[in-house]
Amino acid sequence: MPLTTSIAMCTYNGERFLQAQLDSLLTQRPLPDQIVIRDDVSSDGTGEILAAFVPKAEALGIVVDLQVNERNVGYRRNFDGALRACTGEVIFLCDQDDVWHADKLSRMCAEFEARPRLLALHSDARLIDGEGRSLPKSLFESLGIGSHELRMMHRGDALGLLLKRKMVTGAAMAIRRRVLGDALPLPATEWVHDAWLVTLSALTGQVDSLRESLVDYRLHGGNQLGLGGNDPLPRSARRKLQLQSELKQSEMLVERAQALVVPRSVMALVTSRRGHFGVRAGLPASRVRRLPQVLGEMATGNYFRFGRGLLSAAIDLIRS
Repeated sequence: MPLTTSIAMCTYNGERFLQAQLDSLLTQRPLPDQIVIRDDVSSDGTGEILAAFVPKAEALGIVVDLQVNERNVGYRRNFDGALRACTGEVIFLCDQDDVWHADKLSRMCAEFEARPRLLALHSDARLIDGEGRSLPKSLFESLGIGSHELRMMHRGDALGLLLKRKMVTGAAMAIRRRVLGDALPLPATEWVHDAWLVTLSALTGQVDSLRESLVDYRLHGGNQLGLGGNDPLPRSARRKLQLQSELKQSEMLVERAQALVVPRSVMALVTSRRGHFGVRAGLPASRVRRLPQVLGEMATGNYFRFGRGLLSAAIDLIRS
């Protein structure tokens, strides 16, 4: 029997691009078994577009679960609600402004069917602008994901990669439903939902990436999450907040890992990451007093394991 599939889609004021995404979901072969849509109280024409979509999808045999939140809850809680309603064995995360290639479900489900321990799968994506025109780089190229990173993924080293950098985009990701037992509730702060889901998958099973582009990932001025944007804070302030956030993320991950049955080597790795960012987030103002702590983290290899090696160490030494 083929694996059953659910699509978890969250919407908010997405009328500009929503129809193209919904149309692409109906081009999938085979079609999804279920589409769960949670709208976060849109004030534009999103509601009308969704209402018109439901009978079209149901006429094709797709079970559609469409609900509008009583109040705006934000993307984290919105995805939490959508994921909880998914019943398929494989769940695909879906943004409102992309376009799926027709073979996305079939290609990714084939991997899940062939590999029982595979818990999360991620693909490359074609980047497009607001008018649907192709941009020069793919998603992987923009994120700096090359052959080295993909080889590490393929040989089972996904957790090490994910603890070093965020490299999985929810719009191009699918997970087995059983991951939700470990990952829910989604963290209300610090972690973005896709990074949390894929990292929890890597704690207890296999995570891998496909080189194929299976999504047109749209970059436009209204992206709620994406490849980055302008930040008005000074660089030093951003860096301090980033280190504090990495520490909080590490603490949350250790807490969740302690509640799960994970190998000792996995527990040691996530605990080391927490210790590393504890040191970096608490470095003293004096550059002289920082030196022993930075050198200590260099000696353990943690700057290379969880950061950018000598560059991260040098920045920690000289930053104001």
